[in-house]
Amino acid sequence: MANILVVEDDYLFRQTLEGILLQFDHTVASAESAAEAIERAQSENFDLLISDVRIAGEVDGVEALKQIRKLQPQIRSIVMTGYSDIDAPVRAAGLQADDYLLKPFKMQALLQSVRSVLSFEPQSPNFLTRLSSVPGQAASRALRWFYDIHLQQLQEMREKGLRQFFLLIRSKRLKVSEALAFFSSWEEIELDYLRDGSPQRWAQLVVDYHRWGKGLLQLRVPDTVSATISLAAFELLYARIQSGFLDVSHLLKAVRLLHFPEARKQNLQDFCTYYWVWGECSEQGDPFLGITVKGYRLVSLHSGANSPVRLYEAEAEYLPHKGDRVLCLPATKEWAPLLEREVEAERAKLLHTLHEHHFLYYSSYSMSLRAKLPGNGLSAFEAWKLLRPVFQQVVGFHHKGQVSGCFSLRDIDWPPNQDCHLSHFSDAAYRDAYAHLQKADGHVSEFFSAPEVLHQPLPTPASDQAVLGRLLFEVIYGGRYPDHSLRVHIRMLGKPESNKVFAPYLERLGPLTPLFYRLSHSDPGQRFPDLAGAIGALDAAF
Repeated sequence: MANILVVEDDYLFRQTLEGILLQFDHTVASAESAAEAIERAQSENFDLLISDVRIAGEVDGVEALKQIRKLQPQIRSIVMTGYSDIDAPVRAAGLQADDYLLKPFKMQALLQSVRSVLSFEPQSPNFLTRLSSVPGQAASRALRWFYDIHLQQLQEMREKGLRQFFLLIRSKRLKVSEALAFFSSWEEIELDYLRDGSPQRWAQLVVDYHRWGKGLLQLRVPDTVSATISLAAFELLYARIQSGFLDVSHLLKAVRLLHFPEARKQNLQDFCTYYWVWGECSEQGDPFLGITVKGYRLVSLHSGANSPVRLYEAEAEYLPHKGDRVLCLPATKEWAPLLEREVEAERAKLLHTLHEHHFLYYSSYSMSLRAKLPGNGLSAFEAWKLLRPVFQQVVGFHHKGQVSGCFSLRDIDWPPNQDCHLSHFSDAAYRDAYAHLQKADGHVSEFFSAPEVLHQPLPTPASDQAVLGRLLFEVIYGGRYPDHSLRVHIRMLGKPESNKVFAPYLERLGPLTPLFYRLSHSDPGQRFPDLAGAIGALDAAF
């Protein structure tokens, strides 16, 4: 559920776009010129801008994006065009547009683009760590890296460069041979980062990524030739980007998964990503399409047919068209650890084992709180009213001796006309994050755990307070952080630097502000004695 601004001067086509987006529960506003779009953006916040390049008036759609970005820096964007314009794609890439669609396109391609753009989360500085074998040093070193400006710049440059690369392929501004040359050059820098990502190298890596991105926008094709990526393999990757099958999040992992086989088996998502990016085409038909497994019919394939692990769109016989997912993986010893990890963490449910494969069910993302939040967020009172049942549910878990310390808005279901509730509650993800942090080269890219995961092997009830405090802030801001750096600083609240960064964004929390600080404090000892007491304080605030 997002607030979308459509800028298109063709009345019939604009009406078609509006109608399709409204069918998928988005709020849609429209404009037929850049001036009208900018005027609307001055009085209303939008999550996504969909703009044609050639529109009525003196200012085109790319320039409209530039002006609207000044008003709303966090707005996502999709650029459309039906003309062969060699300049527009480069300008759009320079503005960090999220996607580029060439007319004519099928409405399914638009919906896929909207879903991908809205669901993409910028990476917060992750832990590509070289921790020593002494556990006591892990926390202090990780804390220092959280604040290192070069690490934050490095991640921003990586993501910025690949987003530009992605857009220039989507717009067909880069030919296959040119794109391969740029990606080969990227591969060299990325391997330097992955093999020696020590703090002493961060500043130079920032320069290297920046230089690569600058050359990309100037279309200065490097003469680098990859020793590992053949033209045939890259042609497949290029085609998958063109078709919308791959996005920037896949490209960010591409080199690591290609060169480090052990990284592919950290989780099922990374293994699937490896095959989606680098798997070869197969002419063989899929053996499982159309079958029904415990009431779920597999209707379309999301992964390559040759991948050992396949992801299917599935329809429940009693709830058709709800977009559930079923993952199929071989029933062999090789996959047993990943199967156990997914089921233990309650991310998936084992439906059935047949045809020498396990079929795992993943509940529909479309029902999650993350998907259904209004893009403009909620008032503090509305957010608390929405999340209060979840707080109470966690109290019930605590009474049973269960804690988690790691869950997100995607783990909260919001069925129609019902209260929100946690779809799963387990400490497996927290323990997994802690284990990665203790390893050399530990890599944690999605960081939803309580702050104490840096030094504490198991979560406590206080850990769930920190997670719930974070979710309260996210709901008020529509599931997206108004400043990407807040994703880091919310785990360091209580420290002067992080408090200062958060201060400008707390007005919307109103009477919840001091309670949010206490719930989310980086020191568990500063939080409420128990979650029931926190609920009482939050109730009293209104």
